[in-house]
Amino acid sequence: MWLLIEERERQKQRDARLAGHTRGLLRAALARHVPGTAVWVYGSLVKPGRFHEWSDVDLAFESLPPGMSLEYLQSLLSADVGREVDVCRLDRTRLRTAIEHEGERWIA
Repeated sequence: MWLLIEERERQKQRDARLAGHTRGLLRAALARHVPGTAVWVYGSLVKPGRFHEWSDVDLAFESLPPGMSLEYLQSLLSADVGREVDVCRLDRTRLRTAIEHEGERWIA
C-alpha cells in the first residue's frame, strides 16, 4: 500500500512538471504565431492535477489574425507544443460561459 501511495505522489509531481513545461511551450508558440492575440486556455491544463501525458491543450481565441484559419493555427500550435491542441473561436462556442469562468485569459 505504501509503495502505491508513493508512486501516485511521484506521478502527480511528474504531471505537474509536464503541465508547467507544456504551458511554457504554449506561451512561446502563441507569441511566435499570434503575438498580441487574446486567447483563453481552458480544460485540463488549467485544472491542478488533471493534466497528464495524454492530455490535449484546449484554446479559445477571441479573434484571429487576418488570413489565419483555425485549422492552420491548430496545426502550427500542435507541432510546436508536441501534442494535440484544440482551438475554437470564443464567440462561436457554446462553452463560452464555462471557458470565461474556469479558464485563463492570456495575451500572446
